[in-house]
Amino acid sequence: MTRLTTNNVTGPEFMPQKFLKQERQQSRINIEEVHTFLESTPENAKLVQELIAEVTMDPVLKTCTDYYDLSKEEHRKVTAQKIARMALYMEQDIKRAKRQYRKDVVRDLQLNADSPTLTSRDLSIFDKRLSIVANQDPQLGTRIGVHLGLFGNCIKGNGTDEQIRYWLQERGTLFLKGIYGCFAMTELGHGSNVAQLQTRAEYDPSIDCFTINTPDLTATKWWIGGAAHSATHATVYARLIVQGKDYGVKTFVVPLRDPKNFQLLPGVFVGDIGAKMGRDGIDNGWIQFKNVVIPREFMLSRFTKVVKEGQNVRVLTEPVLDQISGYSALLSGRVNMVMDSFRFGAKFTTIAIRYAVGRQQFASKKGHGSTAEETQLINYPLHQYRVLPHLALVYLVSPAAYKLMNTYHSTLEDLYKISSSGDKSKLKPVSQKLKDLFIDSASLKATNTWLIATVIDELRQACGGHGYSAYNGFGKGYNDWVVQCTWEGDNNILSLTSARSIMKKFTDLSKGVVQTSESFSYLSPQFVGGVLKGTKVAQLATLKDYTDVWGIMLVKMLHFCVTLVSKTKDGDSISKQLVMVSRFHAFYSMLQVYSAKLSADDSGIKDENTRKTLWSLYQLFSLYFIDKHSGEFQQFKVFTPEQISELVQPKLFAIIPEVRKECVALTDAFKLPDAMLNAPIGYYDGDIYNNYYNEVLSNNPMEFEGPGKPNYHATLTTMLSRGFEFEERMSGSQDTQTLSKLGK
Repeated sequence: MTRLTTNNVTGPEFMPQKFLKQERQQSRINIEEVHTFLESTPENAKLVQELIAEVTMDPVLKTCTDYYDLSKEEHRKVTAQKIARMALYMEQDIKRAKRQYRKDVVRDLQLNADSPTLTSRDLSIFDKRLSIVANQDPQLGTRIGVHLGLFGNCIKGNGTDEQIRYWLQERGTLFLKGIYGCFAMTELGHGSNVAQLQTRAEYDPSIDCFTINTPDLTATKWWIGGAAHSATHATVYARLIVQGKDYGVKTFVVPLRDPKNFQLLPGVFVGDIGAKMGRDGIDNGWIQFKNVVIPREFMLSRFTKVVKEGQNVRVLTEPVLDQISGYSALLSGRVNMVMDSFRFGAKFTTIAIRYAVGRQQFASKKGHGSTAEETQLINYPLHQYRVLPHLALVYLVSPAAYKLMNTYHSTLEDLYKISSSGDKSKLKPVSQKLKDLFIDSASLKATNTWLIATVIDELRQACGGHGYSAYNGFGKGYNDWVVQCTWEGDNNILSLTSARSIMKKFTDLSKGVVQTSESFSYLSPQFVGGVLKGTKVAQLATLKDYTDVWGIMLVKMLHFCVTLVSKTKDGDSISKQLVMVSRFHAFYSMLQVYSAKLSADDSGIKDENTRKTLWSLYQLFSLYFIDKHSGEFQQFKVFTPEQISELVQPKLFAIIPEVRKECVALTDAFKLPDAMLNAPIGYYDGDIYNNYYNEVLSNNPMEFEGPGKPNYHATLTTMLSRGFEFEERMSGSQDTQTLSKLGK
């Protein structure tokens, strides 16, 4: 077949790569410094680039545009092969981490009971690899994330030291050996309302075992990733029933299949819930239990345990942490989803901005005829407004994501140490730290997963018709992403839960309780007092004001909510405002963390042009969302209508062109190779048309006939060659008379 190439055409509109080259030549920022800023430290930036290279070059793990054409069955087959490959990388990464952090070479990963417990540092390299893999192939990231992040962290968060050692190390969970786990929390009838789950675990003292049962249809475990085909064990959330008393929902390790032959065990019934909106490589299934017996020791008993002493049975619980522990596995997922928001956002803003720079549409008024040079999309003010604020969002997510991740690891380590030591006097401060982590992770997870869903779809539209092509990534990217808005905590429920906790902190100010966490610094007595007295007003005169304005907004909204509830006694009446409180808290936290990092001596930003550009992104983020939420800012009298139109919007539309000057360099600073982007309109060289055209050449329109092919041509031939009975019938006298009348 003869093919044309765009290189045969000399018109300037077919040379988009020249525009990308010009942008890079004209850039005045240091992308190495920016990349290090985004990846937290020089060491981490170097490691991330090494892992990206390994993942994208690996013949099993890499993805190409044929990835978008796979069927559900093909996705699952390929994903299983990739899981096996990642298991080998895991052993390598643990060895490397041990050498790096402990300076000793681990020669044997078959750990026994005397082996030292693995720490979060030992898994740090593999965790980063998994984060990168999740950006390239989200369903693969989820499959392993369910096993390690949900199944594994449920055991780590709820098990005793002995149970953690047994299940995670001796049985091989942490090495993807021996056990492949799933996380059986959600039921057909209950998701976010974990306290009302109905699966039962009834203790039988005569055999010292629990019997697991699914009492009715709505108690069927549902959406369980790995259940349909692959999981050998599950961490099951079930109601603890002891001597007829219901002690609420606890966690149990329940074997599902024989790992040797994958045959289901007696009393376990599973099925496949079928195709989903996205992530078909995940074998989500349903599970029902019928008199499944497990040993008492299979109940995860760090904070609640059933003790049998002769004929006596007691239930011991630690009330301070028992309720929190039930959600500990979900906490890891929420933290990781904030990091995912950064990486997914980086991917799609890179594609859209490179396309906007290379693509031209409509000649300027000065141009004439077919040779007139058309305008680059990125040079239209409206297109800049549609695209560049999303870039600012991605930049603001990164420091917040890294800080949240570090806080998560340090807080969980403190929790394990204290709960193992038995020193209850130290439980209260770590419990408070954990509660703050729940608030921040819920707020940031809900806000950013919502925003990135919007980013992907709006950037798809900004790429016009080519954004609609599956080969440019937006369609599958959106379908794979939006589940983040509902799993591991529905975003509206998370927002409400987070905001109610923030509102309680606000009311606690009157009791003299002072907040120490930086993310709640707007709740200091001085700041709140200044806002409520009117001495603290939004001016946007200094860089700090771009953060403080959200603190002012939050204080006013919280005061409104507390006042309204005290009058109506109806907490649900302020639900709309509470969702906004959670979102604005996330904005405040992101701005606060970003500005603190950029202002720090060790920010890594030495070049002044680079620093100025990064501050412009900070300002753009704040201004864009003030404008987006101008109704709320006017309602609560943070800004007047005149200030929105004469202060906020002029600043917004003045700073967007400044960011536009460096938009290509700012996306280059993400350092995402073409293999990670997997979208020909967004490749580094900017050769949009050749790259895209070459990808679709394999789709031969003549290959429709033959075994296994749809018989399109025969169907169409039959349609087109049918007789003309209709016209013959219409030529009858009665029809002619009718047509004559209608024609008058």
